[in-house]
Amino acid sequence: MKNWIFSVLLLCGNPAMAQIQFNSIKEVLNYADAHAVALKSAVISEQIAVSEKEARSALLPALNLSLGYNDNITLQPTLVPAQIFNPAAPEGAFQELTFGTKYIYSRGLQIQWDALNFKKLFDLRTADFEIEKSRTITEINRFNTYQLLASTYYSILLTQESIKIYEKNIRVAQSIYELAQDKFQRGIISKPELNRAEINAIQNQRTLDLANSNLEKLYIQFQSQLNTKELIVVADSPETFVLLETGIQSRHPEIIMQEAEVRKSESILKQTTALWLPSLSLFYQNNQNWATNDFLDFSNANNLPQQVFGVKLSMAGLLSGSTRQKVSQSKSALQLQQLQLDNLMLLKGKEDESLQIQQRGIQAAGRAKKDIGPSRGK
Repeated sequence: MKNWIFSVLLLCGNPAMAQIQFNSIKEVLNYADAHAVALKSAVISEQIAVSEKEARSALLPALNLSLGYNDNITLQPTLVPAQIFNPAAPEGAFQELTFGTKYIYSRGLQIQWDALNFKKLFDLRTADFEIEKSRTITEINRFNTYQLLASTYYSILLTQESIKIYEKNIRVAQSIYELAQDKFQRGIISKPELNRAEINAIQNQRTLDLANSNLEKLYIQFQSQLNTKELIVVADSPETFVLLETGIQSRHPEIIMQEAEVRKSESILKQTTALWLPSLSLFYQNNQNWATNDFLDFSNANNLPQQVFGVKLSMAGLLSGSTRQKVSQSKSALQLQQLQLDNLMLLKGKEDESLQIQQRGIQAAGRAKKDIGPSRGK
């Protein structure tokens, strides 16, 4: 065990650097929640996703306020028949007049409310599914990160156990080689037999060197996955595998994600179908203009008020071929998402079965080592 810790310290180049020790996979996952970039990025992405308040605001009345000021620097003259003001004027004679005031001030208030709009209602439902999808993406990233970390963690653990076995094999092979040298000098065995003993010792040493190199690479990979520069020490052992729960208790996040996609497609289909439904809008306008020839002098200004209230019933797209095409496309998209969900449930179910088989195999190996240990001590 000291050999691989020493090799990692040399690789990082600073024996005094702080260490992180993990005694179980649970400790690794807890550390990843606070430090892994993939998990922190997923949480931030969820926070900047579409807001439910933003979607609901589309159902509220729209209020617009406006203030205006016009300076008619040059008023355009208009030709008026001269006979309007002078009946004795000759036919075809015109008089040039100018109408209007130099300054126009205005203010306006407009309110519009879609009191009945099925499409916006379904837009809100689709936005809810988008929010659900964003949360599910976070869970998928967490699941994938956990899976990646577990793979590296158990690879480190098994490699460390393998190194212990390889070290024992080297000691045995070296003893066999030394014994073969003695027998060869006494003429008991031939030169080829001595060479085979030497080759076996060399091969065992190379296997150990390769395992140490792989272990160093795994620790570097582990540091990258956990987003840390600190040295990592895994002090766990395969015997603890028997304590792990092999049952698949929770649903796969990718299945949850695909179910959200199906519900979203259903909502989009309702959105598209709603284009054929009527919508009712109410609107109110209150505008007022002040016209004057004196800048900011309202004492002699002409007040020109205007108020409008209206109700609008719309039934657009009743004979629209594009709407019919959109509905058809939405139906096909829903069928596709449902097909993908069915297939994903089958695939993940088989993956869970394979994972349980692997866990049972690791547990069996841990129990076997535990059973063999005491017998050697005896």
